[in-house]
Amino acid sequence: MRIASRTIAAISVAAISTLALAGCVASAAPSDNPTSSDDAETILLGAVMAETGFMSVADVPAINSMQMTIDDINEAGGIDGKQIELQVIDTGSKLEEYAPASQQLIDAGAKALLFTCDFDLSSPGALVAEQANVLSVSPCINEALFGPSGGLNLSFSLGNSTIGEGVVMAEFAESKGWKSAAFLTDTTLKYTQSQCEYARERFTELGGTDVGDYEYIQGESIPEIVSKISGGTAPDVIFNCGYLPGGAQVAKDLRDGGITAPVISGFGMDGTFWLDAIPGLSDYYTVGPVSLTGDDPDPAVNEFLDRYTAEYGAPTMGTFVMGPSAIESIVNGYEIAGSWDGAELADALVTFDNEELLVGPTTFTPEYHIALERPQSVRVVEDGTLKFVERRAPEKINVND
Repeated sequence: MRIASRTIAAISVAAISTLALAGCVASAAPSDNPTSSDDAETILLGAVMAETGFMSVADVPAINSMQMTIDDINEAGGIDGKQIELQVIDTGSKLEEYAPASQQLIDAGAKALLFTCDFDLSSPGALVAEQANVLSVSPCINEALFGPSGGLNLSFSLGNSTIGEGVVMAEFAESKGWKSAAFLTDTTLKYTQSQCEYARERFTELGGTDVGDYEYIQGESIPEIVSKISGGTAPDVIFNCGYLPGGAQVAKDLRDGGITAPVISGFGMDGTFWLDAIPGLSDYYTVGPVSLTGDDPDPAVNEFLDRYTAEYGAPTMGTFVMGPSAIESIVNGYEIAGSWDGAELADALVTFDNEELLVGPTTFTPEYHIALERPQSVRVVEDGTLKFVERRAPEKINVND
């Protein structure tokens, strides 16, 4: 029987491993005597992700919620009567760790690998998996390059695509009547560069005016950019295509510099943990998968949020809904394929057409192994408090540009 997110959300809280303490994740090193045989007593899934380092704010909620979902499946009897085992190798958010960690887990007999929420970091490990005919799934990569267009035919992501995210940011801005925009791009990741490219393209296509393009590097203050914005044509809205923690510094610099225009960001600025550093922040919008404050329009999301918070504390980012969806995708893919062969699993996942997962309806195609048109949540920070505004699907996706 294929699992569905509504079923998982309704299952009573399973007993999590005694190693999984609140706010932490359960990690295990691969066995010294690995076996890749289908006769193994357990089904090994390997996670090449960041429990520490700058990507941990995104990865840890996904890892924790993947373990919760695996516990639920195991409590219900596992897969073909076998228990699922999740083994995590902490990469420390270091690029050079991803390829060797992937090989280590493949050698240990992993049936599929799960990767960090960033394409730049994860792609070397996914390439190792590709060469070994092992399926790669990321709970939360946003880049469509994590798939065939990036030479990774066995890689899929449950994240909201950067294409759709940028489009939603622009279309929401247009719906608010904002006619002119300045674009601030953190150049350290492909993700943030693409986000502003797609947002700018759609905003100007809708009749908006680009009054300034500025670049910054993660972690730096931007007084010179603030001065240029203040001295130029005042924008109706500012697109801050950044990620935490540096994106929060940019938000603070904008407000400290007297710029009161509304600001909109994407998934890289998800969460609430950074808001205390900017007391009274208002008119700051973020686009992401779901609401983290218990007011999501999907009751299943709020129910799972309550479960997660009871076990680990409040999640730092919305990746807590993506972890279960990654596991659901792997298990449902196996149910379709009847095999752990990477190519056969990939063929199975490509059949997903509005698959109902906790993160939202998910469609994969032979060209795009990420949901392009999934609805996304717009949230606003008012007086330091984040709240849900609306669920919005992109109206037009330009995938051939």
